[in-house]
Amino acid sequence: MITEKILVVDDESTICDSVKKILSRKGFLVENTLNANDAMDKMKNEKFDILITDLMMPETSGMELLEMVKKYYPEIDVLVITGYASIETAVKATKLGALDYIQKPFTPDELTDRIQKAVELRQRKSAIEQKIEKPKEEKSPKDDIIDVDIPFSSREVEKATSKVFTEKLTRSDVTSPAKQSNTAYCSTGARECRRLVLTGLECKGECPIVKKEKERAKAPKTIRKTADLIDVDMPFNLSEVESLVGSEYLDCLDRDWPRAALYGKNTEARHQVLVVDDEPIVCHSLRRILSKQNCTVEEAYASNVAEQKLKNKKYDIIFLDLKMPDKDGMDVLLSIKTNYPETPVVMITGFGSIDKAIEATKLGAYQFIPKPFTPEELRSVAREILA
Repeated sequence: MITEKILVVDDESTICDSVKKILSRKGFLVENTLNANDAMDKMKNEKFDILITDLMMPETSGMELLEMVKKYYPEIDVLVITGYASIETAVKATKLGALDYIQKPFTPDELTDRIQKAVELRQRKSAIEQKIEKPKEEKSPKDDIIDVDIPFSSREVEKATSKVFTEKLTRSDVTSPAKQSNTAYCSTGARECRRLVLTGLECKGECPIVKKEKERAKAPKTIRKTADLIDVDMPFNLSEVESLVGSEYLDCLDRDWPRAALYGKNTEARHQVLVVDDEPIVCHSLRRILSKQNCTVEEAYASNVAEQKLKNKKYDIIFLDLKMPDKDGMDVLLSIKTNYPETPVVMITGFGSIDKAIEATKLGAYQFIPKPFTPEELRSVAREILA
């Protein structure tokens, strides 16, 4: 039996009435409102399971309403409907927590199908939560016995004796002896002391432990900065080597041997970027654009090459093409977010669609940029990630 209650928010009354008529026929309880402020008031006084909101509304937009709902009523699933669909708004709505994004005009079957999927997802989540939060059943008197050969209820024994006595009962029904402490409080050192237990006498004068602590505190600290060495088998101080050969040489060092191909290239770069795309022209374009933003850009023309690079190096941003020759970009994205969840991934594609953008965002993509893109689009997303 359907019990979900739905709130529809749209500044066009005809849309509200149509959605209510379609969903009411399927057994849903539906209420309408024409603006976001009234919707928030309704949610304060009534419980709703699903919110359907238009994206473009006067005063408070659907995107702002989505943000407020996920902040104050996170248990409510939100579906966005709009006649001005775009990849940008689809990605933003998904990142804010929208469950689905529906383009106008939609058919009754499209709407009911999306709502039904939302209901099924809610039911699965509810079943999982109930399973996790299911309280542990109390032991029956039969399961509460102390042992097979001593069939007395531990709760009854506890009432007659004490909880401490019952907890110390062993299989032989004899209480285990209390564990003897191997330390005692010493007033001289104002601390627990094992020596006092062994000798039975407190130290005269200053506590020797306190004396040693004071001596260690006064002694000069010598810390060897192992992180400042080139490598385990090349134990030379980086700063000394730099003073002799220069910083450019150090930038090219790869486990004690300099890589000649990197010498003198972009030595000021501080951010590492990996571009995964089978089109060399795209990789070269990203390098030219991002090198001006203090970035060193590496290329991978196949997903298996990218996966190998990720094993050997940490990157600040990954730009990933959706269509790769050896592996689907979505699968590569899933693999990256599984193994390197903290690394931001920006999807770039010449086959961009709203559905793909939503799918990529749900898998963890930071942004979804369709080709052809402008240099400013890339710079903007890079600035946002590296800020």
